[in-house]
Amino acid sequence: MAYSLRGGVGIALIKILFIMKQLVKTTRVSILACLILVIAGVNSFAQEPQWKLTLEKGVEWTKYTPNKILLVGSTDWGLHGVDATTGKLLWSNEDLYNSAKALKGPDGKKVGYTPDLIRVLEDPNDPSISDYAIVKYTDNILVKNFVVINIRTGELVINPKMAGMPVVKIIGPEQATFNYEGSDYIPELKGVIITASWEDLTKAGKPYMQITKFIDLATGKIAWESDQFSSKFLPVVTDDNHLLFIGEKTSAKINSKTGQPFWTFEVAEKKNNFEAFDANIRLTEGYFYQKKGNQGVVSAVELSSGKVLWEKPLATKDAPVLTAENFGVIVADEKNFTLMEAETGNTKWSAKKLSGIVVDLGRDRGIAVGEKDKYLTVLDKNTGAEKWSQKIKGIQIDQLTGAGIMYLDENGSVGLIDFEGNLKWGGKDMIQGPVLRVKPALDREIFYADEKVYLVNLVNGEKNVIVNKVEFEEKETPDALEFTGSNFVLSSSQNMIGFDESGNILFKEHWASPKISLAGRIALRTMQVAMVAMASAAAYQQGLTQGSAFAPTSISKQYGYQREFFEDMAGAFGQAANQRFKASKSRGLFNFILTDVGEGVGLVKVDKVSGKEVGKIVLNDKEPIYDSDPENGMIFYKPTKKEVYGYLF
Repeated sequence: MAYSLRGGVGIALIKILFIMKQLVKTTRVSILACLILVIAGVNSFAQEPQWKLTLEKGVEWTKYTPNKILLVGSTDWGLHGVDATTGKLLWSNEDLYNSAKALKGPDGKKVGYTPDLIRVLEDPNDPSISDYAIVKYTDNILVKNFVVINIRTGELVINPKMAGMPVVKIIGPEQATFNYEGSDYIPELKGVIITASWEDLTKAGKPYMQITKFIDLATGKIAWESDQFSSKFLPVVTDDNHLLFIGEKTSAKINSKTGQPFWTFEVAEKKNNFEAFDANIRLTEGYFYQKKGNQGVVSAVELSSGKVLWEKPLATKDAPVLTAENFGVIVADEKNFTLMEAETGNTKWSAKKLSGIVVDLGRDRGIAVGEKDKYLTVLDKNTGAEKWSQKIKGIQIDQLTGAGIMYLDENGSVGLIDFEGNLKWGGKDMIQGPVLRVKPALDREIFYADEKVYLVNLVNGEKNVIVNKVEFEEKETPDALEFTGSNFVLSSSQNMIGFDESGNILFKEHWASPKISLAGRIALRTMQVAMVAMASAAAYQQGLTQGSAFAPTSISKQYGYQREFFEDMAGAFGQAANQRFKASKSRGLFNFILTDVGEGVGLVKVDKVSGKEVGKIVLNDKEPIYDSDPENGMIFYKPTKKEVYGYLF
C-alpha cells in the first residue's frame, strides 16, 4: 500500500517511538489521544494515483473509450485526448465544440456541455473502429455540426466542409450544408455518408440541388460522390450490401462500391416532394406518398428493381402515415385507416379512425394499434373489423411474445395480453413498476420489481418469482440489474446480490457508506451498467420521437423481427433470428463501491461474478469520480476543478 511522503509509515513510526519515550511524563489518556492523532494523520492522505493531468482551463467531464483513450471536455469547450494508461495528453482541439455553446433545450435554456455530444464508434469484430468518434449535434434552427474525429491522434477525418459540401447561408452563420438525419456512419460498410439537398437561391428558378458523398473511415478519402440523389434519413443497407436512399424528390438503390444507381424513382412533379414512405420487413416493396396534380397518390415500388407495381389515388389533406407489411400497406390519415393490398393496391377495407403505432401480430391474430395511450385495439387483418380492445391508462406496446402482447401502463408496470384480448397478467397480477430488466436470451427475460426477481418465459408467457424478497442494507433500492454471461447481479450504491437463473443466491454483500460527508453520494458510484432493454421497447421510443410521416416506422420492423422469431419457435428459428438479437453482456468485470477501506475513505473493486473484493484504493476526497474502466479496473476522478487523476487497482 503506497502512501505519500508527508503521511508515510516511517514518519508515523518515528512519532510513535517519540511518544513511547514520553510515557513517564504522560497519562494513559494523553497517550491514547496522541496515538489516535498519529493514526488519523497517516490515514488523511490518499494513495498516489498512477498519473495526474492538469488542464489550464478546467475539467468539465470525462469519457472513457474502449481503446483506452480518455476524452476530457474542458470548461472552454475544448476537447482533449488522453492515454488512459499513462495520463499522457495526446492532443487538444479547442474548436470542435464551439457552436455547442448555443445549444438550447425545449425549455429555451442552454443545454450545457455534455459527453452525449460525442459518440465513440464500436465494432465487436474490429477494435480499430473505436479509434474514431462522431461529434454531432443540432438545435434544429441555427446550430448544426457533424465531424468524424480520430480520437487517438485528434485528427479530423471528415466533416461537410472538408468533404467539399456546398456552403449555404440562409439564416445564422455560413456553413457547409448537409442533411442532419441522413449523414452518419454506416457500420456495415465502414464508411460515412454525407448527403445534402437544398434550393439554390443564387440561381434563376431556385433549382433543387442534391449531393451525396461516401467517405472511407480508415483513410478519410471520398470513395465516390453523386449529384443525382440524396437522403433525408440514414440510407438503409439492403440484403445485398447496397444502399437504399429515400430523398425528398429522388429515391434510389445505389451500388455501395461505386455510387452508381441501380434504379431511381422520381416525384411526378418537381415542385412536389415525397411526403411519406415505408418498406416491409424484408425490404421487397416500398410505398411512397406524394402529391400529383390536385390529388395525392400512393405508389408501390419493387425495391430490387425500382419497378412501379401500382399507383392509387388518395384523397387526404395531410400526409398520411404509411405502415408497410408483407400483405399490404396500412394508410392512416385524418379520417381513414385503410389497408391497400400488396399485389394490386386495391382497398381491402377501411376502419374507423385510428391513430398510433401499428403492429402486425402475425398469422391470423390481427393488427394491433396503440391508441393515444388509452386503448390497445386489435383489428382483423382480412376485414378491418375490431376483434377486441383493452382500455388501460398510459398503455404502450412493449414487445411481442409467443404468448401475446407485453405492455406497460402509466406506472411503468408490465402486463401481458394474450392474442384473444384476455389479460394474462393484469391489474394486481402485473409486474408492478418501476422495473429493472435484462434479457439473457431471445426466449426469456429477468425482471426486478417490488422487492422480487421474476423469470419470464417469452414463449409461453409464464412468469415465476425466483427471488422472493430482496432487502438491501441502509434501506437502499436496487438501481441496476446486469447479466455477466454467467450470473445476474442486482446492485445499488452500497449493496450487491449475485444469483443464477434458478434464483439461487450466489453472494450477498454490503459495503457501509462512509461516515463522512461523502456518504450517500450516488455520483461517486462508477458502475458499468449492462442492463439490456428490449430492442422493441427502445424502438418504440424511437418511433415516438420520429414525428414525421416521411421516416420509416422502424418500430414495426422490430416487432416484425420478434413476430417471425416467435412464429418459428416450434422449429429451428434459424441463424437470422440469432443475428437480430444482440444481447450485450456486461462489458465490465467489476463494480466500484465507495466505502471505508480501513486506511480511509476510498473505493473497493468487486468482482461481479464472485462478489469478492479484489482491490481497493484510498481517496479521502469529497469530489465525485468522473469515469471508470470497469474492464481493466482503472478509475478516473477529479480532485480539483482543473485536474484528473488516474488510479489503477
